[in-house]
Order: sequence, then structure tokens, then C-alpha cells
Amino acid sequence: MADAILIESTRGPDDEPVCLVTFGPHQWYAPVAAVRQTALDLVTCAAYAEMMRELIVTAKVPPGTVEAFGTSLLRAAGRTRPFGSPDTIDIIPAGARRPSGRREAVVLLARGKTDGMVTADEARTMAGQWLAAAEATESDQLVAEAYRATHRGSDAGLERLFKYLRQLRDG
Repeated sequence: MADAILIESTRGPDDEPVCLVTFGPHQWYAPVAAVRQTALDLVTCAAYAEMMRELIVTAKVPPGTVEAFGTSLLRAAGRTRPFGSPDTIDIIPAGARRPSGRREAVVLLARGKTDGMVTADEARTMAGQWLAAAEATESDQLVAEAYRATHRGSDAGLERLFKYLRQLRDG
């Protein structure tokens, strides 16, 4: 997954629960709700890309017709922008022709001027990583609240605790 985006649970500068997203040279914080929605959109785009591939390869529908059909479906669903979120990344289902001539279902990823591409299977794997990061962020928030409650508001060991939790998650 050369173009995969790295994501991890953390707390932002304002101590809010967020995920740290790294895509190429860029890093930013994303809210948990946006991360969770982006994970679902990754799975959705993987399915759309596979459907588009099957229409072209198996049903022999011309690629331009498949593209117009996909655009029509998105508009009918009320989509006015790509999948994903302004807080995370833009995601677009697509197809690619490999050097062998074989068509492959892919998902395009973009944020600003940085872009990438993953296969449909890689997009689903990435979605699992994004969901895990969102869940870890929410869990960390509960741990922080419990720590503060049992240590009378002290944050003295909280950073050490989060460092240890990250080490456990990283294996």
C-alpha cells in the first residue's frame, strides 16, 4: 500500500480526542467522527470501483458510459463532492489499466495537491485501520477521564500512560 495514509490515535493541541493523519509530507488532526465516516467511505468506494470494473470488463459497457452512470448515482444520492471529508481526505472510486492491460478496481485518495491510489482491497484494509484509530481515540479519552478522576485531576503520569498505550497498540 504505497499510497496508504497513516493514521493514529492522539490528542490535539487543545487536548481534544483526534486522530493524527499522515499523507506524504503532510500531517493534520482529524475529528473522530470524520475519521469514522471516511473509513465507511473507503469501503463504499472500493465496492463502487469493483462494480465499475465489472460493468466494463464483464458486461462490456463502454468506460464513458460507466463513468456517466457512476456520476449519476452519486448525484442521485445527493453527493456534491467526493467521498471522504474536508477534515480527512477526498476519496473517488475509479478504475486503472495495469501495464498488462488488465483493468483493476482502485480508489483515488487526495488532500490538497497530494494524491495517491490504492486497490479496492487495500482501501478496505485502510478502512479497518481508520476505524481502529477512531476507536482507540475514543477509548483513550475514556482512559484519560478515568485517570483524572482517580488521580484528582493530576496529569502528571497521563502522558506516560498514553505513550505506553501507543506501544501496546504498535505491538
